Amino acid sequence: MRSRSIRLSITIILILGIAIAALGFKDINIDIPGFPTVERNGTGPLGLKLGLDLRGGGHLVYQADTGTKFDVTFAGDVSFGDVVATLQSLTFGEDNSALENLQVLPIGPNRFQIRTDILAESDPRRTGLNEALAEAHGDISLFRADTIGEPSVDQMHGVLDNITSRVNKFGTEEPIIQIFGDDRLIVQLPGASGSITEVTLADPILAGIPDPVGDGAEDQDVGTTEPETPAAPSLEIKSPDELAALLPALLTEAGYEDFDIDIEDALHFTIRSNTVNSETQSRAAIAITQQIGTLFSFGVNSGIDAAKALIGQTARLEFKERTCDSAACTTFTDTDLGLSGDDLTRAEASTNSVGIGWVINLQFNGRGSDIFSDLTRRISTAESQATKRIAIIMDDQLLLAPVARAWIRDGRTQISGNFTREEAQTRAIQLESGRLPVPLKLIQESDVDALLGEESLKNSLIAGLVGLALVFVFMIIYYRMAGVVAAFALMFYAVIVLAIFKMIPITLELAHIGGFILSIGMAVDANILIFERMKEEVRIGRTLASSMEVGFGRAWPAIRDSNISTMITCVVLLWFGDRLGGGLVTGVAISLFIGVSVSMFTAVVVSRNLLQLMAWIGLGRRINLFTPEALQRSASNTVQTPATRGGR
Repeated sequence: MRSRSIRLSITIILILGIAIAALGFKDINIDIPGFPTVERNGTGPLGLKLGLDLRGGGHLVYQADTGTKFDVTFAGDVSFGDVVATLQSLTFGEDNSALENLQVLPIGPNRFQIRTDILAESDPRRTGLNEALAEAHGDISLFRADTIGEPSVDQMHGVLDNITSRVNKFGTEEPIIQIFGDDRLIVQLPGASGSITEVTLADPILAGIPDPVGDGAEDQDVGTTEPETPAAPSLEIKSPDELAALLPALLTEAGYEDFDIDIEDALHFTIRSNTVNSETQSRAAIAITQQIGTLFSFGVNSGIDAAKALIGQTARLEFKERTCDSAACTTFTDTDLGLSGDDLTRAEASTNSVGIGWVINLQFNGRGSDIFSDLTRRISTAESQATKRIAIIMDDQLLLAPVARAWIRDGRTQISGNFTREEAQTRAIQLESGRLPVPLKLIQESDVDALLGEESLKNSLIAGLVGLALVFVFMIIYYRMAGVVAAFALMFYAVIVLAIFKMIPITLELAHIGGFILSIGMAVDANILIFERMKEEVRIGRTLASSMEVGFGRAWPAIRDSNISTMITCVVLLWFGDRLGGGLVTGVAISLFIGVSVSMFTAVVVSRNLLQLMAWIGLGRRINLFTPEALQRSASNTVQTPATRGGR
């Protein structure tokens, strides 16, 4: 019996040691051949992953954009305002029905995209729109109507997969992406609420620096800050190591907090920070100019805006042959090739062959390779290069328009230009994702400030520590040494649960912490059941060891049944939360399920083992250390028997 308890004690100590080690090392990287690689490097305390409400970030809700879409091109010149005014005034049929939820978007010269609610094939608003627009604005050279119906379950899962792929490649840490209802998608981006600043220094050796923004960069939602800075002294170019030494102190003095610096080379680096204050950014720009070198560009955008720009590319990806009227390509016509995102099998960013610039590598499938080969054969001649482009269009917006320099026969090509690393990576992600099964529209956006998240985390930690302290005080005062055992078991429980949270890993939100604190109370309930049963046995004259064995045996059925009932409830909550998109419900259910499972082990195994050890080292003979009822029994010098107790 004692040897078994000793082995159990060693096992408990080993488990505790592993859990402490898991929490003690903030970054964990375990790579054993033949086993999955384990990488844990959360940004929160103890290396835990923090969710949106504890770390700050963006909360986006997208909805499937259903309706009827009209693609209309007028033969003559028509202004956007005139088209909108006409559409808003039109009525159709005997009941004078208007176009509901009308959206109009100019997508080319005299070309407009018109969106409305879903219209049936026989609806007079659908059949009569062509004639009404022609009567108001003249001949129409193109009129096409398409209906985007309600998405199916498979289509929504396709949306989920593609959005997840985009967000993961974007590098957002621990995103939460889930389907909500039948046609909505929730995207939570922890840590995306700060700013991303791309800095390029002017090279004093060169007469000029080429524009770092490649083709199609005008579509990016990026602001450029050009602060008024004093003339910089003549400064030598700093090496990357010198930049790494200078920048942290410089940015801290400017007011940046909790920032990361990614140094690409001596002239390019990126600052990621929770700071979005324009004055702070202006001070940093001035300091960089004075202490490091003249600024060529200082582009600032928020992380959430960058993520939205990436996720929002939801429509069809198309490759078209563009014929320009001149080398400047101010006016042009696009020819449909039948080449789309479905024909693209791979797109990735990499450095070029000499390693000094960034390019985008593309690969097409068999069908796409044939079309692309025929296209590049025709437009790669010296004469065609002046006026021919490959227009790559996403969501009816130009993404890139490269020139074909050679005939590409195998479907593998490379787009070069003055791309920065992040520009090339973003373009590659957009191209590889291709298109989504259904278009999406952003219907709700909220931004949780990082400082608010930090305050929530601080308050949560205080609440947890105060709760634990109050439980410890109550248990020790009321149950004495047994209360000390319960306190140790609770500390053991807390360490194990936090280690499990880290190693799974679970992205912690306020809901998870609420479930964790709730499970602490349930863990105490198990100890109270055991100790009350033990007190009953002590009253009838049993020793501590005997009272402990009988008490645990009689308390176990109640502990088992109550905890299993709670675990079943957690499973039901998980099921509903997963299908209804209830993040709060899911968070409470997960943490409560883990907590209840661990509490059964700590109450029945850890507490029992500690009490056995106390009985063996002699503390068991001092019953008054475990229950005040024993003092009354000793004072009366009487011993109740089970029969006497039963006769009361």
